[in-house]
Amino acid sequence: MADSVPLMGQPPLASWPNPDQPSYGAPAGVPGQPTPAHGQGAQEPQVPPVPQMPAPQHSFAPPSGQSMYGNHQPAAQAAQQQGGYGSFTFPVAPRQKLEPLAIAGIATAPLGPVGIGLGLLARNRVKQTRRRSMALAWTAVALGAVFTVGWALVTAVLSMNGTIDRALESPQPGDVAAARTVAAANLAVGNCIQTLPPAEQVGEVRLVPCADEHIAQVVSLHPGSGDFPGAEQIAADATATCTTEVENIDAGDASFVPWYLVPSQAGWDQGNTQVVCLLRGDAGPLNVDLVNT
Repeated sequence: MADSVPLMGQPPLASWPNPDQPSYGAPAGVPGQPTPAHGQGAQEPQVPPVPQMPAPQHSFAPPSGQSMYGNHQPAAQAAQQQGGYGSFTFPVAPRQKLEPLAIAGIATAPLGPVGIGLGLLARNRVKQTRRRSMALAWTAVALGAVFTVGWALVTAVLSMNGTIDRALESPQPGDVAAARTVAAANLAVGNCIQTLPPAEQVGEVRLVPCADEHIAQVVSLHPGSGDFPGAEQIAADATATCTTEVENIDAGDASFVPWYLVPSQAGWDQGNTQVVCLLRGDAGPLNVDLVNT
């Protein structure tokens, strides 16, 4: 059989031993060894030993108990090794005290202007002494301003509805020069009352000059003492007392009847124990002064 023609890209079949031969793996034509001829019992070629990979000279596993990133010096040792002078310390500044004027401004803020004044003084003191109370000083000023505005509004309302005037008023005996409203407890002898309310409870009355029309005039006042005697008893005593006093007045052609105002138990407990004796027009309003003559 003729020699086989090798395929393109492959070595000749005769150049490689049979895989079953001991010399499998050694190519034909190895330098230094003769290639046997076909059909001859040639000496088996010696396969050179396969070189082994050298063992690593360095091990990457860290020793037991040691970090794989190496050894690091403690911070204290590193700091000491940076210079030969060691470390330094410095004293800590003590915490500043609060400004007493700022605290006083907060406490007196409900007084309005007082809190504002103390807050402003505290602000100047804080700048001079470097104390930690600037926020308290401004808080005192703000609260004082709020209370000042609030008190101003309350005062305006009480002034417009006459509450302040009635709280500051005092009884003025005799005829009045101009009409004004007073509390029933502040009636005085000789005052002329424009009208009396139809209700049983009387809190305020309107005084007018006696030359103007009025329904009643104060004749006398009788303060009481002790415990409240009761509504029926105080009314009976007032009727007897006021009737006697009114009948002694010479009214000429004027027609009037005895009348009175007595305190309630609540008013008695608050200190108003005064019984007010009045003369009241019988046929209508009066326009004469029957007491201040």
